[in-house]
Amino acid sequence: MGALMLFVWTGRGFWGLLLPILFCIVLGMVLTPLLGENFVYANGWIFGFAVFAAAIANLAFGRRWNGTASLRPWDIRGILMRRRRMEHTIFSAPMELWSIVLVVVGVWVILVNLPSLHH
Repeated sequence: MGALMLFVWTGRGFWGLLLPILFCIVLGMVLTPLLGENFVYANGWIFGFAVFAAAIANLAFGRRWNGTASLRPWDIRGILMRRRRMEHTIFSAPMELWSIVLVVVGVWVILVNLPSLHH
């Protein structure tokens, strides 16, 4: 039955993928009434910044929940890989490391949706 699971997490690791979705939904709900639906659809790159914000939140929550808040950012990977088991993971990687993936996704969302690239 484990082979049928598409998304694997432990503890609160599911927040690593839920946060960017929620940040994008909230941003859309805030900007659509303020700027109009056409503006939001024409400028999809703004959602890349929502993914960046989610990456920061994911890093903060992951460091707090996994007990790595006192470590320097460049020490996290080495310390986490030496630990036997992390409580909050996504696909066996600690939550805070997934912030790197979210930054890459944010850059991709911005680049793909830049208006100058579509002309």
